[in-house]
Amino acid sequence: MRMVVRCGALGVIVAAMLLVGACSSGVAPPATTSGPTLEADVPTAVTLGSDPRLNPTAAVGGGVNASNAITADDISNVFKSVPQASQLKVTANSSPPGAKGTDVQSVSVDCQDVGGVLKTLDATAKQTFGDALLTAAGTAWPNASVSLLVSDPSGAGGQIIGTRSPGGPNTVF
Repeated sequence: MRMVVRCGALGVIVAAMLLVGACSSGVAPPATTSGPTLEADVPTAVTLGSDPRLNPTAAVGGGVNASNAITADDISNVFKSVPQASQLKVTANSSPPGAKGTDVQSVSVDCQDVGGVLKTLDATAKQTFGDALLTAAGTAWPNASVSLLVSDPSGAGGQIIGTRSPGGPNTVF
């Protein structure tokens, strides 16, 4: 009988220690998962060379799933009036899905400078180039908020960041 009491007391002590340990505010080590990487979660309309967290269309248009890729032919038609645009690899998303022209509410344009255009431009020329791209986008999608990112994959030419509210004006950084 004495042995049962000692085992019972030991059980109460162990249970109390477990309870105190479970209720403590100690920091547990971060859990590791073998889940998908961020690149696997990026929609295909976003160029993987750009920052996958930057999708202004998602913020304006209601989320990544609420935007769709604009076709290469449509992009080519929009920017054909800008001479150096042919040297860029351009991808774009628009929102809401399926909208065209005046029905588009937001557009995110991502340009990779594969032709080396940015390396040849000074700050003023970059401003003018970004303004021309935003104006072309504003002509194609007059009621849309437009965000623009032009970047040199090598990093040597810098970047152009710009926005256009519906109806203008353009803002280029």
